[in-house]
This record gives sequence, structure tokens and C-alpha cells, in this order.
Amino acid sequence: MISKFTSAIKKFNKTAKGQFITAFAAGLISALAFAPFHFFIAAIIAISTFYLLIENKAKTPKQAFYIGLAFGYGYFLSGIYWISISLLVDAAQFGWLIPFALTLIPAFLALFLAIPAALFKMIEKKFAPKFSYQKILIFSLLWLAFEALRSVLFTGFPWNLIGYSLLFNIYNIQLASIFSIYGLSFFATIICLTPTLLVKPSKHDKIFILTILFLIIANFIFGYLRIKTTALVENKNLQMRLVQGNIKQDLKWNPKEKYHGFLKHIVISNSVENKNLKAVIWSETAVPYAINDSADLLDLLEQAIPQDAVLITGGLNIEYDQSRLAIKNIWNSVFAINNVGIIDNYDKHHLVPFGEYVPFAKYVPFLRNIAGGTGFNEGSGPKTIATPHFSFSPLICYEVIFADKIIDKNNRPDLLVNVTNDAWFGRSSGPYQHLDAAKMRAAEYGISLARTANTGVSAYIDPFGKIKKQIALNKEGFIDVNFIEKISPTIFSKFSYWPLSLITLAISLFLIISLYRKK
Repeated sequence: MISKFTSAIKKFNKTAKGQFITAFAAGLISALAFAPFHFFIAAIIAISTFYLLIENKAKTPKQAFYIGLAFGYGYFLSGIYWISISLLVDAAQFGWLIPFALTLIPAFLALFLAIPAALFKMIEKKFAPKFSYQKILIFSLLWLAFEALRSVLFTGFPWNLIGYSLLFNIYNIQLASIFSIYGLSFFATIICLTPTLLVKPSKHDKIFILTILFLIIANFIFGYLRIKTTALVENKNLQMRLVQGNIKQDLKWNPKEKYHGFLKHIVISNSVENKNLKAVIWSETAVPYAINDSADLLDLLEQAIPQDAVLITGGLNIEYDQSRLAIKNIWNSVFAINNVGIIDNYDKHHLVPFGEYVPFAKYVPFLRNIAGGTGFNEGSGPKTIATPHFSFSPLICYEVIFADKIIDKNNRPDLLVNVTNDAWFGRSSGPYQHLDAAKMRAAEYGISLARTANTGVSAYIDPFGKIKKQIALNKEGFIDVNFIEKISPTIFSKFSYWPLSLITLAISLFLIISLYRKK
């Protein structure tokens, strides 16, 4: 029975259609490797299947490209389908875009897997690597290179980088403190492909397998020792209250409802007295008004601020023209406020295309209709805001998915504060994947992170990326947490991508020399 099934699968995969369907299915199941499932075996199955199809079934770079396109479409369709859910919030205006969100966006992102697949086949045909482990290294380097390109081209979209699949265990991700999420992606890709060497491995392949097994164990030990030997200092006299209002997205900006949502945050903030509170943190645009434009509004906000404490909240920062009748500029911002007034503010600098600004709107005016207007202005960049008790680096929503440009490296903050609103995405996997990005940033920089969502998962994350407390998705309430001091600057925070660049450069030179010697 099993032999008949196996032969049927082999026969099916001999056809181009069968290969594309297999690749697409492999891409679909890759989503199980990410939040909220964290089933790493799915990554092994998906990427190994993708690789074997390219190596054994694709005869030309063109065929490899199409297999990569099929795999990539499945990979991104199952990974970012939740984008379409946000269009249902105002279905009358944006519902017609759902088919495009489920087709064009995943198809475009699939190019970042199709192109490296074609390049891999070109290199394989030109140099004919003698050993299978060489092919795995070439494929992994190409995967890494195009994940990096996906993170920067067209403002970047580094969502579901394969390195996030290692978050099934907190010890696995401590390597990010040296090599960032991209180092984890390179390592994860190699791990996923190593099982393909178990069929008729050469002597060199066996050595490679043993090396990878050693590195997997060494990585786990490194992570374990990093966490167990680094003492975290918790300050019980410096506590923060993280507030999750859980306001439905269709009500958040409703003129009749938004004031009630604003007052709801004040009520939750004052629901339980805590004399050790030094900060209250609200979510992105928890104040749905221009905070810098109303003394009466600041008086109301003071009701949520305990004595000797600070309120950190998202809100609008508006600049009017000289007549004060028309808005000149508007920013999505974070404000730090105490009983005296506004201490400082930060303007979001990495905006969401079509969500917060309209690319090419100057040249293609009709695009403004898709986003519902011209959008927000861009802030000047990362900023460290000082309060009487600690300093913090604000990250608004989307900004936390980027590994760099999130702190002022000349003024390292005591805390990362990520304010967001994941109510757009319902009960999908999107809010959980967004939370994983926050965990990774904390581990990369060795700085604890306070994450407050309108709804999503509000959480306090320690400098190793471990959640200390959280509020579940679609729940209203607050958590009080002890402030955890930052640990020593990580290698990544000091040297950025240089360690990873040197490692990948050394591997690339080794491959080039070995392939040219053979040729």
C-alpha cells in the first residue's frame, strides 16, 4: 500500500503541474513553523521539499524559477493572509481589494524565493558542485541574501523571516544577540536542508552533518548559559502598567465612539492603586486626538498619571498652517507626559505603504483613493526619550519588525516601548507573528521591551526575548510589571551586521575556491 502511494507521488511529481502543486503545498505548510504554532518540523518539510524539487526536478533555471514562484506564493499566502482581514474593517470602501491582497502581494513577494531558486540552478549547472553539502551552503546563502533584500527594497517587509521559526525554544534565539535575526535565518535554512544529506551521503557530507549537529547543540548551550549566567535586575520600586483597551477597529475612529474609547483607557489605568507605578503605557493612537493641540485634553490625561509617574501613549501630532484652519503636517506619534505636561514626543519614521502613506501618489493620484488620503508624514528617525526614572526608545507598530534603525546607538535606551494596534487582523496569526518580532528585538539588543496593543498581545518581554507577563488577544485589562534593567550591549547592537557579514563572506570564499578548483 505504502509503495503504491510512494510510486504515485513520484509519478505525479514528474509532471510540471505536479511539481508546481507540490511546491505550492510545501509553501503553504511553512506557516506552521511560525507563530502561533511554532512547529519547526513544518519548516524542515517545506524547505527540504522546495530544495529537492529545484535540485532533482528542475532542469533549467527557468523551471527552478517557476517552482520557486509556486513555493513562494504558498509561503506568503499562508504567512500574510491576515492582510486581507484588515480590509474587512471597512468592507464597503476596501473590500474590493481583498482579491488583490490574496494574489498580487504574495505573488510579488514570491519573487524573493523564485529568483534565488533560478540563481541556484544556474550556479549548479555552471559549476556542478561535487558534494551535496556545497549545494546546501549555496542555497542557504542565496536564501539569506534575498531575505535581506526583501527587508530593504521598496521600504522593506521582513515578515516571517525563516529565523523566526527557531522561536519554538527561547534558548535557540540567543544567537541573535551576535548575528541578528538574519544569522538565525541562515542557520535555520541549513538545519532544514541537512536531512536531505541522509540519502547516500559522501564522506564530506557526513562530516558536514556531524558539524551541523554539533552547532545545533552548541547553539542551545550558548543560549542556555547566556540566560542562566546573566543576572537580570528587577526593580520592584519602579513598576509600569501596560493597558490594553481592546477597542474594536470599526469603533476606534468612529466620531460617536472614540471619546468613549479614550475615557476607557483612563478608567482602566485608575482601576487599581499601585504606589510603585512610575509609568503607564497605552497603545498606538490610544488618544485619537492631537495631543499637542489641547490644554483641556492634557488635563484629562493627567487623571491617568499617578504622582511622580509618566504616561507613554500613542497619539496624533499635528502642525497647522499659519491660519490654523488647515492641517499642514500630521504624524503618528508617541508622547511622554507627566503632571506638568508633555516631556517629549517621537514621530514614526518607518511608515506602512498604503496604510500610512501612499507611494508614488504624486505621480499616480488615484492611488490616494486606495489608502483613503495622503497619509502621515515621516519622522526623522530613532530617538531616545528621557523620563525622570528611565529612558526609552519608542517603536510604533510596524517599526518593531525591523532589526536595525530602532534605537539611537549613541544614546542606548533603558527600555524599548512598542505601541501597536492589531485589532485590524482579528484572531488571525498576524498579531502573534507581530509579537514574535518584538521578542526578537529584545534578544538582539539585550533590552527589555514593553509592548502595548489596543488589542493584539500586550506583553512585557525581558532582554532575552522571554515574555514575563501578557494580556491575551481580544482581552481588556492591564498588567503591572517590574522594570527590568538592560544588560550589557550585545555584539549585534555594537557591531551591527559585521559579524554575520564576515561569516558569510568566509563561507562564500571557501565555496568559490573549492568550486573553481574542481572546475
